Amino acid sequence: VKMKSALVWLSVLFVGAYAAPNDLPSGRVVGGSNAVSGQFTYQASVQYCIQGTCSHACGGAIIGSLWVLSAAHCITQAPALGSYQILAGVLNLNDENPERQVVRVSYAIIHPDYSGGNAVPHDLAVFRLATPLTLNSLVQPINLPDIYEIFEGNAILSVWGSTSGTEVANMPLTLQFVEVPIILPETCKQALNAILGGTPNPLDLEANICTGPLTGGVGICSGDSGGPLADAQGQKLIGIATWTANPCGRPGAPSVYNRVSQYISWITSSISV
Repeated sequence: VKMKSALVWLSVLFVGAYAAPNDLPSGRVVGGSNAVSGQFTYQASVQYCIQGTCSHACGGAIIGSLWVLSAAHCITQAPALGSYQILAGVLNLNDENPERQVVRVSYAIIHPDYSGGNAVPHDLAVFRLATPLTLNSLVQPINLPDIYEIFEGNAILSVWGSTSGTEVANMPLTLQFVEVPIILPETCKQALNAILGGTPNPLDLEANICTGPLTGGVGICSGDSGGPLADAQGQKLIGIATWTANPCGRPGAPSVYNRVSQYISWITSSISV
């Protein structure tokens, strides 16, 4: 199926359904590094399971022992026959060490204003776990920001998404991270307008937050959906990865996230049930 949009969302499960091999996003988290143990204790892998086999589909942020925040399209675009689990406490997706925690997802709450599909605002979901994660030195929730809190400067993206510089995605087993600059909403809008060439721009200046660099070479890509963007100190959750321009990592293309501070009321009410 030929990619008809200049925009792409990033769940590893669904890239192939919408992009022919020649259109597969070729950007990656370039200039990043392997994470070290205990560096991103809030990091989760949202895994889709079918017929007894589970694989990484999206990233997620642990926001409580029973809750993981991720992207809504990680659920809505998946076949209904499968189920979900959360993997936490590891750097390598195949690690079988004692710190590895795997918990079944009981249910998910999708933001009521999410309309479904590609490159739309409110692309958020909270996953409720069937049993609590054991909080320890390797598994801890990240703090939510204050409502409508504004962030500037640099931020930290941590993902298991593609690191390939070619048309063939290369999904790393080891968690990657990179420091990226937050760019102003209007700058992000103008950059996307230039790429879209008159096609309607889906960026929501209130609901989304963007990172660069606009020089290219660094950006979210396949497998990064739902991945957490944290402040430079790793203390507060700024964004949840949702979409980018196709191919990702191209010059002039920002990475787009859900702006978490815009959704504090919804998140807190959802996880209080």
